[in-house]
Amino acid sequence: MIGTSMPRLEDDALLRGAARFVDDLKPDGCLHVAFLRSPMASARIRSIDASSAAQAPGVVAVFTAADLEGSCAPMNARMTTPGLISPDRPILAIDRVRFVGEAIAAVVARSRYEAEDAAELIGVDLDPLPAVSTLGAAMAEGSPLVHDSVPGNRYITVHRAYGDLDKAFAAADVVVEGEVVHPRVSAVPMEGRGVVATADGVVYTSTQAPHLVADAIAECIGSSVRVVTPDVGGGFGQKIGIYTEDVLLAWIARRLKATVKWVEDRSEHMQASSHARDQKITFSAAVRSDGRVLGLRARILTSVGAYGARPYGATLNAMTCAGLIPGPYDIRDYEYDSIAIATNCSPEGAYRGVGMVTAVLAHERLMDLIAVRLGEDPADVRRRNFVRPEQMPYTSVTGHPYESGDYGAALEMALHAFDYRRARAERARARAAGRLVGIGVSSYVEFTGAGSATFVGRGMAAISGVDTARVWLDKEGHVHMQTSCPNIGQGVQTTFAQLAADALGVDAANVIVEQTDTARVSPGTGTYQSRSSVTAATAAHRAATQLREAILEAAAYRLDQPVEHLAISESKILVDGQPAGLSLAELATEELDIEVSYDAKQASHPYATHVCQVEIDPGSGAVSIGRYVITEDCGVVINPMIVNGQAVGGVAQGAGAALLEEISYGADGQLLSGSFMDYLIPTAADVPLVEVLHLHTPSTVHELGTKGAGEGGT
Repeated sequence: MIGTSMPRLEDDALLRGAARFVDDLKPDGCLHVAFLRSPMASARIRSIDASSAAQAPGVVAVFTAADLEGSCAPMNARMTTPGLISPDRPILAIDRVRFVGEAIAAVVARSRYEAEDAAELIGVDLDPLPAVSTLGAAMAEGSPLVHDSVPGNRYITVHRAYGDLDKAFAAADVVVEGEVVHPRVSAVPMEGRGVVATADGVVYTSTQAPHLVADAIAECIGSSVRVVTPDVGGGFGQKIGIYTEDVLLAWIARRLKATVKWVEDRSEHMQASSHARDQKITFSAAVRSDGRVLGLRARILTSVGAYGARPYGATLNAMTCAGLIPGPYDIRDYEYDSIAIATNCSPEGAYRGVGMVTAVLAHERLMDLIAVRLGEDPADVRRRNFVRPEQMPYTSVTGHPYESGDYGAALEMALHAFDYRRARAERARARAAGRLVGIGVSSYVEFTGAGSATFVGRGMAAISGVDTARVWLDKEGHVHMQTSCPNIGQGVQTTFAQLAADALGVDAANVIVEQTDTARVSPGTGTYQSRSSVTAATAAHRAATQLREAILEAAAYRLDQPVEHLAISESKILVDGQPAGLSLAELATEELDIEVSYDAKQASHPYATHVCQVEIDPGSGAVSIGRYVITEDCGVVINPMIVNGQAVGGVAQGAGAALLEEISYGADGQLLSGSFMDYLIPTAADVPLVEVLHLHTPSTVHELGTKGAGEGGT
């Protein structure tokens, strides 16, 4: 089954409308929550008058920060990074608001309509304060502070130097300098966030990391909860973070001894769900006359927003980007300063390709600038700087252990498929005729599926780095599986079913992959960093293999046959290849229930090269993307069709960020792109046809050989 492009098993329910998302959960007697959110980016809260709201029709309760005191603690990001200042985040604003959309009060009512109406009756006296919404404003001398405890609005400043930069620059024939800026963006999944919490401590939430949500809620309210993930309509990293609404809904349910529900609308989503990127990178490279990079200096500025989000704090994008800027290139002398900056904006979080996207933007811009400076073909400059296959395994200058790969081969395969030389000649003719045609080449390497050692090293104490899979037989002989990595739309129900089928010798359609329930599978990290096909998949394959061994041992006892004579085929036991008259259903017992946890000794490192042609209409400025070719190496491919879909989806989001999308704030911190009228995302018409090719260099980190494929192309 591994390596087979079978159709996605989860699509039938989605296409029939039978999937169940958070908003499809409608418990009897459920109360509804609406929030009063700050209309200002920075202000002191002088007073809150909720008396009129409390008496409004249908209202059961109104809560402010004063009600939470002593029973619901602020959220701590649990970061241990030396030098990092990490202010706690209040569940409801206490004394001060720090970004537009920060929750001030919560109204609980019989219906969402009544809750929304009552929220408008809450009187809040706000004393406006100066806001800082851009990197420049936040870093200016004497600028207003987002937190009094964060001097200069700097959560952390990190300086790292590797090798001898002075020697490298002294030996340079040319010095190439550049700057790249990536705007603030939002993942905007089709389904926003939502929570249903019950009085007996069950929390249904649209999350990528259910065990991390359970940990955070328990820490804040002092009581354990069970977190269940229904179907999730996309996440793209945005649903990794632990949000204050998750905690507050659990607290309200416990306080009122009732089931409560909140589903955000798109306006709330744009204001209060995490944003990402918003980085400025300047760099200077010492370059030899043949285009070889001798040394590199970089300065990375990251707008973190009003708080460092749990579970990854204020260093997520700032440090990930800094560590990946050398990319697939053999650069041994590297120095950087990375500064994580507080701004009066929504807290930043993860978004597909965390840190990698902006790092790639920097190192690929560098390669192109070198080519222009020296009059070289951009592909040739990349060839001269790649880490070579004979150098593998290779530890990058910042410590990333690249286990396997051939970056040059990926480039050559993509260029050949694109017919690069012909395309360059056609581009020259088009330009001579006045057309604005360009050809882009981009190569990258990312790190995926990290284990506990990586997260400990990064000071992310709230993240275990472990993932878990549980596999068992039911009474009908069906194989069931749960993992700590829920399906968020990327097809893991199918890929996990294929893994189990491969290990057990059953049909994938006979494997039921359930969404994650923290009461039914032991703790794990969750679905992000392309870890589902790495850490969770390894755990799943090991668990299924052990279940197969247990099944055959039970069958050997029942049939009085040696285990080595037995096999499983189509959910039946075979003896020496012949049916034994014994089915899996007849063997199902409580003992045939296996759980395995996996902690990767190091991250895996997929890589790719993308080549595309773009044309700009000189009259209108309209951009059209022509041919687009990808060569990707994500190790062993479980389901090629799903992997190709992930690559094309990444291209769509990458095109959106490059051409359309930007979260924009005014100088006063007011959100200017709070709806899809102003925040433009790609449609099908904006996404080119993409040709996806594959190299297959198995990862040596674990026996499956997968490297992860969820973030390429962004």
